[in-house]
Amino acid sequence: MGGWSKRDVTRLRTAMTSQGRGMEEISEEIRHLTGCSRLAAVRMALGWSQPEVVERYAAQATGSMMDQPLLSRLEAFPAAGARAPQATQIIALATIYGTTPLRLLDPNALDRLDEHERAVLIRCNTAFTGPLSTAGDSALQASVSAGALPVLGPVSITSTTMPGQASRPPLTTVAGHLERQVEMAARRALRFGVTAEGSNVGPETLDQLRAEVARLAIAYPQQPLPTLLADLVDLQDVTFRLLEGRQRPAETTDLYLLAGALCGMLAKASHDLGDPHSAMTQARTAHVCADNAGHPGLQAWTRGLQSMIAYWAGWPHEAVRYAQLGDEPATAATGTSSVWLPAQEARAWAVLGDHAKAEAAISQANAARDGVRGDELDELGGIMTFPRPRQLYYAADARVWLPGAEDQAAQAAEEAITAYEAADELERSFSDEAGARADQALARVNSGDLDGAAHALRPVLDLPPDHRIGGIVTSVMRVHQALRATGYRTVPLARDTQQEIESYSQLRAAALPPGR
Repeated sequence: MGGWSKRDVTRLRTAMTSQGRGMEEISEEIRHLTGCSRLAAVRMALGWSQPEVVERYAAQATGSMMDQPLLSRLEAFPAAGARAPQATQIIALATIYGTTPLRLLDPNALDRLDEHERAVLIRCNTAFTGPLSTAGDSALQASVSAGALPVLGPVSITSTTMPGQASRPPLTTVAGHLERQVEMAARRALRFGVTAEGSNVGPETLDQLRAEVARLAIAYPQQPLPTLLADLVDLQDVTFRLLEGRQRPAETTDLYLLAGALCGMLAKASHDLGDPHSAMTQARTAHVCADNAGHPGLQAWTRGLQSMIAYWAGWPHEAVRYAQLGDEPATAATGTSSVWLPAQEARAWAVLGDHAKAEAAISQANAARDGVRGDELDELGGIMTFPRPRQLYYAADARVWLPGAEDQAAQAAEEAITAYEAADELERSFSDEAGARADQALARVNSGDLDGAAHALRPVLDLPPDHRIGGIVTSVMRVHQALRATGYRTVPLARDTQQEIESYSQLRAAALPPGR
């Protein structure tokens, strides 16, 4: 162990624990000082001997064999003479150690695994996502203070339930769980962003990561956020860990592009959960990644993202500023991010009441659409691209703010709804469709068509709670506010619609459990 004795490790572990440091920090320090693998470092951070781990493994991982010589060879991987671990072994050990599978392997070790084993680990890793090292830190405290080994429930390797799920303590509130996940990811993004501004990965790992990012990008506009957040947080962590290592320049560029996309999706998730400050932290880190990747499309996309967050947070001047910061990369971009930027700027100008600049930005977005040739973001698809139906919705969302443009807003909203209904499945977005319907309802309220407004809003109010993200609730509340006008105060339909909106907004995505 690089000259370090067991006594030295014990002394280090005790000192760091007394400082309030967690298992992950202690294991990384042990790995750095001794040169051992992550798998060995985590065991030593917990203060467990190999025989103790073997005993635990036999009791917990029924149907899977482990002895001390095998554990020694697994802990030595990928050194010469070591043995490559199987996914089931790493999953079992992660459960015993109270951590996640990918935290037991450094990127180089992960890349040297069999392709199938690596894919299983990356997939299964998301089942362990939660507050960092909670179980491991509890075990560490127990082992240091009492010397006892905490008892874990049995784990069946053949079970269809992912190990680690059942053993997690329930959270006091589900909303708090989602908020803590977003805050945790934002802190991680901030730490990485600071580092980034100042080959451990191969083509197989890159392909796997790219496929996972594309899967999440496509799923984001179509599936409830609680089902995706854990995967996003964990994949971001994997990508950051890879970037913190060494790789060839071309691979670094690809990793920065993927990291930027993941930070962008987590920025959108933070925004959807009503946390604009965490959203901006993620968005800034996404822009750092875009700059390091040298990708004009991602640079423009992240500026559009920052503008969108500011728009919904009620900061229209900031929204305009961010959109204009993206003008230069948007000019060089070949993908649909060059369309998103002026479309988003139009909404900000409309909130500020500048009719002429809002319409000019809408026209600029239409002109940019004609020059789109596609890029890597469009290949990822989903939330990373800006299809024509979404552009129509943005035009409606801009015009609904402009006095005297009610008919134009209603027409644009109708065009957006029709386009979404006719669009390819991969271009559908439940949130943007809901936004277009809410804009249509608002335009009808403003023009005096209360029955038409209630009809337009009905599909939005029928959305299940796990689809009620921040932007949708805000759009619906605009209709509620418009119904407060003097002419509607005594109208029963207006009062009934307001009451339904109030009930609707009280149960939203942030109040639901992840994985639902």
